[in-house]
Amino acid sequence: MVLTIIFLVLFAVCLGAGVYFTVNLVGTPMIEVDYKKHFKKVGLFVIGAVIAFVVMSFGIYQWLKAAPDALHVVELVIGAVLFSGGLLTAINCFILHYYGRNIPEKLDKWLFRIQIIGFVIAAVFFFIWTNGLAPYLSYPLANGISFSQGLVNPNTGKPNIAFYAICILSGAILVYFICDHYMYKEYGQHGTLESTFFVAFPAGIIGARIWYVVGNWAKEFNYGNSYSEIFNGIKVWAPLAIWDGGITILGGAAMGIIVGAAWYMWANKGKSIWIAFDMIVPCILVAQAIGRWGNFFNCEVHGDPVALANWKWLPEIIWRNGQYSQTLPSLVDTEQMYLPLFFIEAIINLLGYFILAHVFGKALRKYTELGDLGFGYIIWYGLTRVLLEPLRTAEYKMGEDGYWSWVWAMIFVLLGTAAIVGNHIVRYILRKKHNTFKVKPYEKKLGVISSMAIIVVAAGLIALGAYLMAANPFKVVVEYNGFNEGVMALILGISVFLCLGISIPMTVEAMRGQQNA
Repeated sequence: MVLTIIFLVLFAVCLGAGVYFTVNLVGTPMIEVDYKKHFKKVGLFVIGAVIAFVVMSFGIYQWLKAAPDALHVVELVIGAVLFSGGLLTAINCFILHYYGRNIPEKLDKWLFRIQIIGFVIAAVFFFIWTNGLAPYLSYPLANGISFSQGLVNPNTGKPNIAFYAICILSGAILVYFICDHYMYKEYGQHGTLESTFFVAFPAGIIGARIWYVVGNWAKEFNYGNSYSEIFNGIKVWAPLAIWDGGITILGGAAMGIIVGAAWYMWANKGKSIWIAFDMIVPCILVAQAIGRWGNFFNCEVHGDPVALANWKWLPEIIWRNGQYSQTLPSLVDTEQMYLPLFFIEAIINLLGYFILAHVFGKALRKYTELGDLGFGYIIWYGLTRVLLEPLRTAEYKMGEDGYWSWVWAMIFVLLGTAAIVGNHIVRYILRKKHNTFKVKPYEKKLGVISSMAIIVVAAGLIALGAYLMAANPFKVVVEYNGFNEGVMALILGISVFLCLGISIPMTVEAMRGQQNA
């Protein structure tokens, strides 16, 4: 254990030194920088950190009193080298790319590429590194640190420092730096979002807790099984008692966005809230993807048991820990694991961020309005919850009969779609009023095609939904069954149908413009 701690400290020192020199470089006028000298200096610290991390990894074997076989040693060494090297390289490139000023364009492009490659390599080889350790660890894994007991897991006590909280905080901080860079590119100044972050983040945590408490009213207030008993034995502080555990992202996102937007408008008069809205809100998906790993450490918010053989492609540490639950029996001897919804949702969230920020935010930007990307987040996350909520075990479904999150997720899909449509209609009306509306050459063809596609898809989904709901009996349970699938299809159909509010005015104006030409 002593060896592990010593080399962990050395790893941290090398990491900190490399970051220190890179941060110092950021404050230097780039025209005076000797890049080759800087990269050699940082490279030495990266090498030192890699060596320290490898030795530390062998110290973990010693700490665990493990006798690893050759394959696990190879996985440990290769994983340790490429994880630590990739991570440190990516961090330094991230700092230079996002915070460096007047960096030559060619170098900046390579910094961005190396940063992406580095983070991907770090993520992949981190799990290869854990594969070298996985068979020798104790499960369920620790979910935090107790000042009196040391490492604790979900079955042995409540930690003073919870890994769930670290995951949430890490995701929020990463998103802050990404958004700060976007604001720098837009306004040429760092720190614009600092006060907004310190207001919106705690507001989001409180909103997540309040939403959870309201959704689990009887349980949290401990006075019955009905919402009608709300004044019986009420626990006044329950909505704010985040230390008791229990939060829901739907409520956190809603309050964080509302409070953050209000504060931003007050603190940054003269700057467009819509530009900030489109930059910041889709990034919340990145924070949520990282935060979901807290469920992994807590062995919670999972699905029902599934065949382990179908999930052994996951890193070993995930499927081994996935055989445990905070509330249900262990599946170690059953060749099963609990469906890892945290992992599925993390991947969906990252995919959503890429689609909103890079597909609609860049490749298809000419077809969108300011505000669409932020409202798109509401649709994406609402749809994610619509699809995943039925897969949760009963213990993690909120509200009476488990309908709270599922129903609100569908409302989020409708609200997000309506907001995008309203955004386009309002901007269309304002442009007409101020005589700034212009018909673009592609709009007639696009309007006709998109209107026809919307009608066909919406009609198909609505008809399918109505048929499934009529053909299957209603069950008081949130699960995948004929009736509930019909409800989902119907909600999607209505959401698609609302999009006619964008395509029809576009088509009409394009036809008018052609006639007047």
